[in-house]
Amino acid sequence: MSINRKRRGTGRVTLADVANLAGVGTMTVSRALRTPEQVSDKLREKIEAAVSELGYMPNLAASNLASASSYNIAMVVPSLAEAGCTEMFAGLQQILQPAGYQIMLAESQHRLEREEKLLETLLPWNLAAAILLSVEHADSVRQWLENSSIPVLEIGAVRADPIDINIGIDNVEAMYQITQTLIKRGYQNIGLLCANQEQWIFQQHLQGWHKAMLRNHMSPHRVINAAAAANFSTGARQLPEFLLNWPELDALVCVSDELACGVLYECQRRRIKVPDDLAVVGFGNSDVSMVCQPALTTMAVPHRQIGIEAGRALLARLNDEEWESKPIAPQLCLRESC
Repeated sequence: MSINRKRRGTGRVTLADVANLAGVGTMTVSRALRTPEQVSDKLREKIEAAVSELGYMPNLAASNLASASSYNIAMVVPSLAEAGCTEMFAGLQQILQPAGYQIMLAESQHRLEREEKLLETLLPWNLAAAILLSVEHADSVRQWLENSSIPVLEIGAVRADPIDINIGIDNVEAMYQITQTLIKRGYQNIGLLCANQEQWIFQQHLQGWHKAMLRNHMSPHRVINAAAAANFSTGARQLPEFLLNWPELDALVCVSDELACGVLYECQRRRIKVPDDLAVVGFGNSDVSMVCQPALTTMAVPHRQIGIEAGRALLARLNDEEWESKPIAPQLCLRESC
């Protein structure tokens, strides 16, 4: 008896299809796939040949439901282009993949309702854990996660009331350090440029900004929060707005290196000397911050380290082991732009 390889639209190749082609029972095929040492070499080779010919893929969802265990972890991020997303994901993979866990990555596109829909779809799949590159969620999502029996990891930034595990940097303290450094270096008329980002991150940056400015009895009103993406062109477009509204501006803090480099490009076009006429500071320590002209002063965020520490914390929870939290602090990189 011959069974043709299943084509798209004809349905999934089943265990029964493999058993029919190999001329054995489905229990024998299942045993050969799960515990091959319990099947003779000749029979195992016959089953492996049938699996290869049909392109059979085990139904892991059904297997997980049957065994009440899973090695699948769902990770929902606001955007795959989010600063540090790739590095944090790589750090997580470095720890979790060798332990047998696979991360399913999904993008919410900065929309709470989309994150809600994604988790509504993913949570019933008997996940081992959930990872969120965000700490702002719809009430329903927070309730689902708090009531779930799986570990929940919020990664990237610290928050006061995490759902479960929370690994990241203190954005409030990081922005405070940047602003305080400018003030100590004698700058008096400082501005803050923000752009399209998670609302909770904006609030944390703003809190650190106000903390530094008000403690030094300086006005915190020179702030622009652009609705556009935090990229080079947005930085270049927003500098004229700052100069029009606050011609006295002598330093500008940007919430991303891309914004800051856009400002630098516009300064070059307008023949504004950096840092003599205007100091520019970024956030993130991306590759471009080191090679732009002048080199950009920025706050280095250890995204890979955050991912690694988060992976270790999650793996310890999954293995019911003790884990001690280690503080992760960003580091100010002083360069020519300040």
